[in-house]
Amino acid sequence: MDDKKLRVLLVPNSLFFPPYLEDLRELERGGTIPRSWVHDIDAEVEYLDQRLQTNPPKWRRSIYKRLPMWVVQVLEVYRTGRKYDVVFFWSVANVALVLALLLKVTFRRMTIVALFTRISEPKKARLLKLVHSRISKIILPPATQREIAEIELGVPAEKLIGLPWTTDSEFWSGRGQTPERSMVCAAGGEMRDYRTLVKALEGLDIPCHIAGALDTSRQDWWNSASGEFDAEERIPANVTFGIMPPSQLRAMYAKCRLVVVPLKPTNSDNGITCMNEAWAMGRPVIVSDVEGQRGAFTEGHEGLWVPPGDVEALRAAIVSLWNDPARADKMGAAGRLLVERDKDNRIFSDGINRVIANAAMGS
Repeated sequence: MDDKKLRVLLVPNSLFFPPYLEDLRELERGGTIPRSWVHDIDAEVEYLDQRLQTNPPKWRRSIYKRLPMWVVQVLEVYRTGRKYDVVFFWSVANVALVLALLLKVTFRRMTIVALFTRISEPKKARLLKLVHSRISKIILPPATQREIAEIELGVPAEKLIGLPWTTDSEFWSGRGQTPERSMVCAAGGEMRDYRTLVKALEGLDIPCHIAGALDTSRQDWWNSASGEFDAEERIPANVTFGIMPPSQLRAMYAKCRLVVVPLKPTNSDNGITCMNEAWAMGRPVIVSDVEGQRGAFTEGHEGLWVPPGDVEALRAAIVSLWNDPARADKMGAAGRLLVERDKDNRIFSDGINRVIANAAMGS
């Protein structure tokens, strides 16, 4: 039996680097940031990022300097991808789909595995419908997005892989943290409805910190829909905001009685990273009941669902858990068990390894 490891070209989103994935290991070992599942891919992995480790000739490099990085990635994968057993695209849908189109029109083949987060945007959907035959496997965690891919875009069900989003349960752990439970919090920025959250907290004697990527350039960032402005509105005294690095975010979770994930209507699973982190820390969640989060947890077991945009329902849910610490702790403990069973990074990396191996065997 040949035990030689597969060669994988991994194409990441270059917006996140530097520091590069290899350089993050020291920070991970020091406990500064959570460990990424990508380090557990069982293969010889080369990264196609700004460093261009695929070693294009000088004349190509001179051209690439004038191009957007995602275009460079398309061209380099097209040039070198067949040297690898698998090309793995990590949350770079534009690169994967444009490359697949290029492969289709030039009748070239290579083994592609793509990890997507959302494919229902019109441009992505049209392109995926056209080129999915050139992609070996598509890892698409949100169930709603897989349904769209299969039913509306004609992607074969056997090509779609439903791995769950996971987290580093060692980093995100309440062990050794002070159990003061003196506040609530929210985190993240994509599809968040912080206007509803802040309105729900008005008049309550409950401190809340929002650690999200927010547009705070206007005083009323949390309180105005499009076209509205009220210069008299101000952030309530019990609400603070500001992005935190992972170690500080972990310390904040430890101080919280519960974590709120207020979402705008979405057909993707926005908010799942925050939910997984909260559960890993042993904290219950209150989440907007949006289509994309369907079935993420059991009502009353790991957290509470509230209707999207419903200020009073969100306020009632927050108050109910705030005033019942024992119930909140029980839900948080159930969340921790959920992470240990189904949402630890080892589950995701094991799944990625299976998908890559199966794709390579089928090529």
